[in-house]
Amino acid sequence: MICKKILFITLLFSLFMKTFSQSAIVNAVLSNETSIVFIFNFWESYYTRIIFYENETTPRSDIKPNHIDCNMVGDKRYCTFITEESPTRIWGSGSSRACARTPSNSTEDCTINFLIHNYLPAPINVKFNRLPPTTGGEVIVTGSYLRFAGGPNSLLSSYKGISTVKGNFSDPTFDVNNITIVFSSGSGRHFICFDDGCRNTYFYSYAPPTISEIIPDQSKSVLTIIGYNFFYDNNLVEVYFDGIQQTSLDIKKSHKQIQVNNFSRVDPGPMSIKVIVDSISIENNYTYCFPATVTSVSSVSNLIGGIVTIKGSKLSTTNSTLIPAITIGDQQCKFIKSTTTELECQLDANNVGGKNLSVNVIFDGCSSKSTGVTFTYNIPKLSSASYSNGIVTLNGINLGSNNVSIIQLYGNGINVNKPVKQIQVSSNEKSLTFTLPPLKCNLFNINFTRDNISVSLLSISASLSINVANRPSVFNGTLSLDMYYVKCSVTQLIPSIIVGSLPENQCSIPSSTSTSEFYQTTCNTPYGTGIDNQFTLKYSSYSSHSTFSYASPIITSRTFSNDLTIITIHGSNFGNSTTLIQVQFNGNDITSEIQSLNNNQFTFKRLESYENGVINITVDGVSMESQFNLTFPPVLYAIINKDNKTLSCGGTITVSGKNLLANDEKFKVKVLANNKMTNVIVSDEKILVVRAESKKSPLIVSVFIGSSLIISNVKLTYLTPIITDYPSTINNNKDGISFIIRGISFPEIEYINASITLSSSNVPLTCNLKCSVLQNETFYYYISNTGKSISNEKNNINSTDRLSCYSKSNSKEITGVLNLQLGSTSFQHDINIEPSLQSGGVIAGITIGSVVALLLLLVV
Repeated sequence: MICKKILFITLLFSLFMKTFSQSAIVNAVLSNETSIVFIFNFWESYYTRIIFYENETTPRSDIKPNHIDCNMVGDKRYCTFITEESPTRIWGSGSSRACARTPSNSTEDCTINFLIHNYLPAPINVKFNRLPPTTGGEVIVTGSYLRFAGGPNSLLSSYKGISTVKGNFSDPTFDVNNITIVFSSGSGRHFICFDDGCRNTYFYSYAPPTISEIIPDQSKSVLTIIGYNFFYDNNLVEVYFDGIQQTSLDIKKSHKQIQVNNFSRVDPGPMSIKVIVDSISIENNYTYCFPATVTSVSSVSNLIGGIVTIKGSKLSTTNSTLIPAITIGDQQCKFIKSTTTELECQLDANNVGGKNLSVNVIFDGCSSKSTGVTFTYNIPKLSSASYSNGIVTLNGINLGSNNVSIIQLYGNGINVNKPVKQIQVSSNEKSLTFTLPPLKCNLFNINFTRDNISVSLLSISASLSINVANRPSVFNGTLSLDMYYVKCSVTQLIPSIIVGSLPENQCSIPSSTSTSEFYQTTCNTPYGTGIDNQFTLKYSSYSSHSTFSYASPIITSRTFSNDLTIITIHGSNFGNSTTLIQVQFNGNDITSEIQSLNNNQFTFKRLESYENGVINITVDGVSMESQFNLTFPPVLYAIINKDNKTLSCGGTITVSGKNLLANDEKFKVKVLANNKMTNVIVSDEKILVVRAESKKSPLIVSVFIGSSLIISNVKLTYLTPIITDYPSTINNNKDGISFIIRGISFPEIEYINASITLSSSNVPLTCNLKCSVLQNETFYYYISNTGKSISNEKNNINSTDRLSCYSKSNSKEITGVLNLQLGSTSFQHDINIEPSLQSGGVIAGITIGSVVALLLLLVV
């Protein structure tokens, strides 16, 4: 019997221990939008998977299977919830369960661990699209883990217990991260739960009250507040005017309208209104302006200023420190005094005036209201207008000032509408003058406006005016004239021109386009020169006087006589008189050297002292508009290579002279070597350096100016090759032998042979040549201008030729003799060879350069 009792107790204990051991206790949970991690003590039970239930009895069959992977970190077990779906989109009721196991037993137990009793992923990133209004309504809530463990269609709330969730959570397309909650009507601050156990709460409040309109009715001592979110319980509503709580109020329309009784307001100006509903205050106090009312305004002169009287209501305040601001139009009117029904202010003297100006009385930012009341200064009037020498004068009264008076011109019979600038008004505002702008018609109307006040039109006429549009040529010129203030209904009348005392000459019929601002005629001018030639244009019964200047002389080219002693300048507008023309060359007057002259060319004698330079011409006071660069043909002195030597590698030829940059094809300098053209390396007015393309020696050089042979058959021979730098150690590796030799005047590669003599053999070499004198390098000389003696001689060789030699076979020997045959010149040089890596040698080398300075004295 005792044994049976012991066996029974043991069985109960084992069942108890099994149940206790399978009940998993979550220490903490870590969650974000993509993962959930449960944390357990390593010696206690832990989750293996979760079974989500739709209700207390029915598991969800639509959810994909999940499992939980665990890893040990110290004495904690980190278990990650794994599912093919986003964990934030999974939901289940509070009856959902977690399967668990103990560390020592692999058997799952899925009957004990209700999720609601353990740590759950708390909702994160919860956002309401709006606060619920006091009338209740739908609110969209977004976030993650909003319904991880909760019933599908209801939420627990501190206000009236339950709020409804729209939609079907069992629908696989339902977005559990974006739910619509239906709130009932309410007020104040509350919280809502997103899980059945209400372990995670979210605090919210009903929307604050708002005010959209204020309607005062002082005859009934009532002020009505129109707005929203006022609820419907008077006991929960507080209203403050300028911080003072109102004690008599009533919600006349639920949520939307509050009536404040026993209200009285005498003063104009702003009033601050604050509404609090169940401890939720309006976000920003509402300001309502009680305006002053303007019913009439007196008028004053804008010249002397004066006191303006404004009548109405609420024109004063019991607050003596609150002074109103008064504006009439855009001008300030200085406050003097006021009662509730009458106010006085003063305008500054000489204000610009105007009519129908708005009137505003402002108390602390609150503008007045009026029933169409405006203020008007004295109105301007025009009495007469006159025109003389391009100036229009208007006479009248109240003409304003320069910056407010506007003149508009309207053509009589043609579409002209021009504003006028540079208006001058007299100090007494009784006269106004302006310069008449160019107009097409001679009859026009004047419209005067001051401060938006327009007065009646005045008509006026102007006399014929002309503008010279061009400068005619000296011989057979044509003068274009713009005609202004012409009778708009133009007939086929032909104008005529009289130049000086010459006979009258007809012009073309005036023409114009619809958009042009003038008529235009062209007139032939007689032969002449100079500036300010007086003429008269006659048109119908009108005439106009003016002056014109003949066109400037123009140089187009220059030519030389066959013996280069006579220079001819070609162009136009030179005239025919040597007494009216003045010619300067490089700042020196050479007019006396002129030998012949007509309108299109003149000649003068070339002097030995002439150098390239600028030529300027003035004809009867009219100068050239742009200078002409006069250049002379080149002069060749000699080929100045010293001892008639040049470099065989990129050989250069230096020619001395002057004016060597002449652009004329007939004067271009060309250098031929062995009957082949050369390439220019360096060129200026005195030195020309070219490179010969011929590889043969000697070079027979000829120099041409255009097609004329100037220097012929100068024989140049190549300078003997010189080596300036041998390699101290020759590279020797698996790719073979290689080295570089530098020097001057290396021959072309076909005249170069290279080899290395070793104790056991002779190694032939393949070489590549790079000449040092390139297109942008220098090899030239400065000499005197005469070419007869040398001065400031300069030799310049910037770099050396480069010979790169190699053999595809390497050497096991470390010394040898380098043999070079450069044309007819032989060289031998002892060399060191790097030990071959194939024979276990060590690569080492010290570069020692030996430089031989070369000075070439090239003199002819």
